[in-house]
Amino acid sequence: MATPDLVLAVDGSQRDAALVVVVDSGGGLAESPALETAATSVVAAVRDALELYRHRLTAVLAVSGPGSYMGVRAGLAAALGAAHALALPLSLVGSLEVIAARADPGENAVLVLADAGRGGTLGQLLEPKVGPGMQLRWSPLGAAELLGRELTWPKRWSAPHWVIGSPGTGRSLPAHFVELALARDRRQALAWVVAGGPDPITGYDQVTAEYAQPVGA
Repeated sequence: MATPDLVLAVDGSQRDAALVVVVDSGGGLAESPALETAATSVVAAVRDALELYRHRLTAVLAVSGPGSYMGVRAGLAAALGAAHALALPLSLVGSLEVIAARADPGENAVLVLADAGRGGTLGQLLEPKVGPGMQLRWSPLGAAELLGRELTWPKRWSAPHWVIGSPGTGRSLPAHFVELALARDRRQALAWVVAGGPDPITGYDQVTAEYAQPVGA
């Protein structure tokens, strides 16, 4: 029986810890160590994954942000190095898409939030969309945005009834918002995104850390 092809996925965007996972085509986790957010740890985890699975890897995926300044760059660098070393296609996904993947899509758009630190909040609107195998996936409605500490809650974030994630310290959600129940942890969510088959970028020179556009910019 043939062994399944694998994808190496790297997410350094979170403020608490980075993730390096190896995922099969069905979204199953082959390797998923939780790491401290440090460039050496991410690189070491990617190196270990390559030693174990290099002959079965068919693609690399990296989370491009927004998120931890150093973490995003460390994750992108490690993923890019792996893709170059093995001549594999490289895909990018947004960090808020991975947060959204912790919940199952319903019928309505949702607001995905993350703590940006220093009183700021990252946010992005996503909607359900049919993906591979007729499964629902989260699809972005516009770019991620950064709400600064001194700014009021924007009206365009107030329309959705559902929310995933946290606005961070010192900011509360509007009273009419309802938090979606989480269906999976961070590692499983990253694997779920990988299984959705994101399109590879066309050239490695296009790899950038795409930080959120400030609200009002």
